[in-house]
Amino acid sequence: MVGDNLARSDHPGTAAERGTDQHIFPDSLHPLVQRGVSHDPEILRIFRKDQVKHMSNIHASRKLIALALCAALAASSCASQGATSSQEQQPAEQSSSASEEKEIVQLRYLTNQDNFDPLQDYTYELIKEKLGVEIIPEMGADEEDKLNLILASGQEYDLIKVPSRQQLTKYIKNNAIQPLSDLINQYGDNLQKYIRPETWDMVTSNGEIYAIPEEAVADVEWGIGVREDWVNALGMELPTTPDEFYELLKAFKEQDPGNVGAENVIPFTARGVDAKGAVGINGLAQAFGLAANPSTDFIELDGKLVSCIEAPGMKDYLAYLNKLYAEGLLDQDFPANKDANVTEKLSAGATGAAAMTPWESAAQRSIAEMTGGEGKMVFLEPLKDAEGNQSIQNRGGVLAYTVVPKSSQKAAEVVKYCNAFLDDENYLSIVLGEENETYTVKDGSYYPILPEFDKLNKGRWFYPTNSQELYTPLFSARAHKETEMGELYDDITAKCMPFNYNRLNNILPILPEAEKYESKLSALAEEKMMKMILDQGELDKFDEFVAQWKAEGGDELTNAYNAWYAEQG
Repeated sequence: MVGDNLARSDHPGTAAERGTDQHIFPDSLHPLVQRGVSHDPEILRIFRKDQVKHMSNIHASRKLIALALCAALAASSCASQGATSSQEQQPAEQSSSASEEKEIVQLRYLTNQDNFDPLQDYTYELIKEKLGVEIIPEMGADEEDKLNLILASGQEYDLIKVPSRQQLTKYIKNNAIQPLSDLINQYGDNLQKYIRPETWDMVTSNGEIYAIPEEAVADVEWGIGVREDWVNALGMELPTTPDEFYELLKAFKEQDPGNVGAENVIPFTARGVDAKGAVGINGLAQAFGLAANPSTDFIELDGKLVSCIEAPGMKDYLAYLNKLYAEGLLDQDFPANKDANVTEKLSAGATGAAAMTPWESAAQRSIAEMTGGEGKMVFLEPLKDAEGNQSIQNRGGVLAYTVVPKSSQKAAEVVKYCNAFLDDENYLSIVLGEENETYTVKDGSYYPILPEFDKLNKGRWFYPTNSQELYTPLFSARAHKETEMGELYDDITAKCMPFNYNRLNNILPILPEAEKYESKLSALAEEKMMKMILDQGELDKFDEFVAQWKAEGGDELTNAYNAWYAEQG
C-alpha cells in the first residue's frame, strides 16, 4: 500500500545514489539527507549500462508477448468453430472489450507558459497514440493569481501542474484539490515503484496524498561560472574560497582584462530572486554553512534541523553579498535580474562571472565569436568553507506537483495516465523516441541524433510526472543537443557532482505548521534578505529580523520539523 510506503523513511538507495558531502551534511547525518548522486565514471558506466540493458529487455519482451498473443488468437479461433451459440457470442464480447480499451480519454491540462503550439507537437501525438490520452492543453499554471482563481472558482480542469510546494500546501489547506491515495493504491503500481518514498512524503498531509510529483534529474544545474580567458589574462588561478572569489572580482573591475572598458565591466551577475523565491547562490551559500536556498531551507546541525535564518553563517553570508554590492562587484541590477537578464549580460561580453546553468549555450557562442574563439565561461568547483569543505546542492527533488482539482470527475483517469507514462513499455520511447532514429547509446550514455531529436524538444512540457531513477541517465541526450551546452554540462558535472548533496527540504513532509506558516515566512525572509544585501542599515537590523521570523511562526515550524525528524531514527 502507498500509505505504508509513505511511513518509511529509511529507503537506503543504491550505490549510484550516494554521493560525497563533507560539509553541512557529514557522514554521520541521517541517511535521507546524506544521500547524493555519484558521478564517479565507473559507477555511472555500470548504472547506465544496466539502464540500457533494462530498456533493451523491454523490446525483447514485446516480441515474446506478440508470439503469445498470436498463439492465443489461433487457439481462440479453433475453439470457436465448435462452440455452442452462447459460446459464439463470446468473441463479440471480447471485441467490444478491446474496443473499449482503445477508447481515447480526454483530459484538460493546465501547466506553465511556453512559446509553442502543444496541439502541433510530436509528443502530444505520441501520448495520444501510446497512452490513449488526448490532452486538451492550456498554459498559465505558473501565473499564481490565475491558478488561484481557477481553483477557487471550480473551473473544470482534470490535472494541473502546480509549480511550488508552498502553493500546494495552500491548496491542500483550502480544500481545493482531491486526495489521491486510494486511486494510487488501486492504479499506481508504476508510480509506487519508481517514485521514491521520501518524495511521496513531500505531497502527503495527514496521511493523504494530494499530488503526483514530478521528480527532477539528480545532477547539479546551478553553479558559478567565470570567464576563463579573463582569469588567464590576469595571471590568476580559478578561485576556491569566497575570499579568493572576492579578489578575482576586484581584479575584473579594476583591471578590465577583457578590454571592454572599465566602466562597462560587470564583475559578477546573478538573478535576484529565483523561480522558487529563494535568495541564494549555489556553490557560495554552502561555504557559509547554509543551503542553496537560504531564505526557505533547513540544514542539519548537531543532530537537529535548523532554519538557515538561524544558522551561524547567515549574517556573514548576507554581509558578504552586501560588500560585493556596495563595492560594485555584484551587478547593480541584481535585485531585478531574471534568467533572461543574466543571459543577455553574459552574451554582451562584459561580465566576468555569473551564477548560471549549463544552458547558457547562446551566451557561450556569443563570447567565442567576440573573442575569436579565445573566450569562454567555465564553472568553478563549489567554494570551500573555513575548514576546506565543499558542497553543492543537486537539483534532485520535485520540479512540479500534478494535482486534480475538486471540480474534476476524472481523478482515476489522471492517475492511470501518470502510471502509464512511467510504464516500461512507454517511458523510453516517449522521452527519447526510437533508438538509432532520434537517439543513440555510446559507452552507456545517451546522445541525441540531430535534427530528428528536435521533434522531442518540448516533450517535457507534457510529462504528467517523472522519476529521478528513470530520467537521470536519459537526460544526457538533452544536455548534448548543442555543442556548447554539452561542454558546459560536462564541465559542471565533472567539477561539482563529486560534492553534491540532496536538498533537505525535499524530504520534509507537509505538516500542519508548514501549511500555516511556510508561505508567509518565505515571503518575509525574501523581502528582508534582499534589503539587507542592498542596504547596510537593514543588515544592522539582522537580529530584529530573526526575532520577527521566530515570532511569526518560525519557532513553531522548526519545533514541528524536529519532532518529525526525531521520529525517523
